[in-house]
Formats: sequence, structure tokens, C-alpha cells
Amino acid sequence: MKAVYFDLDNTLYSYDHADAAAAEAVQAFCREQFGLEPEYTHQEIIKIMNLLIDEMGWKQAATHDRLIRFSRFLQKIGQPVFPYAGIMYNLYWDTLIQNMVPEKGIYAFLRLLRQRGYYVACATNMLSAVQYRKVQHLGMGSLLEDMITSAEACTEKPDPEFFLFCVRKAGFAPEECVYIGDNYRLDVLGSAKAGLHAILYQTPDLAKRHEGAPAGVPVICDYTETEKNLDLIDGLKIS
Repeated sequence: MKAVYFDLDNTLYSYDHADAAAAEAVQAFCREQFGLEPEYTHQEIIKIMNLLIDEMGWKQAATHDRLIRFSRFLQKIGQPVFPYAGIMYNLYWDTLIQNMVPEKGIYAFLRLLRQRGYYVACATNMLSAVQYRKVQHLGMGSLLEDMITSAEACTEKPDPEFFLFCVRKAGFAPEECVYIGDNYRLDVLGSAKAGLHAILYQTPDLAKRHEGAPAGVPVICDYTETEKNLDLIDGLKIS
């Protein structure tokens, strides 16, 4: 193995916790500003997210753009896009980033991989500016060689072309690379179809909330188990 790619959200930090705090902040703003119940705001923004996926197709990173979601939401409730969409956008991302909690042991694990000579990068769905801001806030920039987003790759996980774009950009063959992510369908199946080795990241907490993996799929449960995790990666064979 020559390269290890990591997903970002729920893999390098706890996205679910931070997203919940950010969504609550937006809902509280809409209640105070427009008199809307939080559950109404929550459900309507989910509907808009799904509508954007239907309109754009699931491979478009723009489906994640909160500025588009909030603009559509404001139009639906009869409120002006300016200035409220920008206010909601900044409120959401500022709150999410302030509530990010890095996964336990991740800094030491990334450093050790670099020391062992692995090329280490982040490969993630989403818009580049937002993901870059997250990595900077987490202080992980110096531990990563690169960050590739679906906006740059022009397609989203689990499309195998996303993963092939990542490895081609760095000059590796797929079988020389490992992809680690928390989502079995997006991360494990997608990268495996592209010819990469796939490892599911699943803490006990994530296992309660997310899809698991069939028996036989390599799993990392705790980044602090560095030797066990390194043995898992080192033991993967190039076919």
C-alpha cells in the first residue's frame, strides 16, 4: 500500500453532532425571525434538499450548497432571499465548525501514517471551500497531502469515477490505495468498485446510527488502536 485516503465528515470528526447543533441554530433563527416552528423548518429544508437532488442529479456537489437550500426555503415561505439566505448560511456553517469534535486518536494516527511513508489525503463529497475550512479549523492541514472534493472531481461518491479521479491525481494505481470512511454504501462499496481497498470506520456510537457492513469487511473502530490499525492497512495486498 502506498496511499491512505480518508473521508472527512463522521470519519475525521463527528459530523452528526455538529450538524445537529447547526440545524438547531438555523431553526431558532427562523422561529425568532419568521415565527416558524423548528420542526417545520427542519422538514421543509429536507424536502428542498431532496428536490435539488432530483433536479440536479445525485452526482452534483451543488446539491450540498446551503446557500441554495436556504434561498429556496425563503422563497417558499415568502421571505426575501437577501439578506436572510446569507445570514442563515453563515449561521449554519459557523455553528457547525465551532461544534466539530475530532475523532479520538485521529491526529496521532495521521502522523503515524505519514511517518510510515504513506501518502495521506482527504477525499470527500461536498463543496471545496467548506471542506477546506473544516480541515483548517481542525488543524489537520499539515497532516494531509491533499483534499479532493466532489466539486473538483465533478462527481460524487459512490461513483467509482470519484475515487479513480483521486488516485489518478496523485499518480497511484487503485490497488495501491486504501479508502477509509464511515458510510458502507458511499465509502466502502464505492471505493471497492473503483479497485481500491476499503475499510469501514465505525465506532460503537456510529454503529447505532449508521448502516453497518457485512462480515468480512475490514473495520476500524478506534483510531487509538494504532498498531492494530496499521497492521490492518499494512496487511492489505496488492493484487
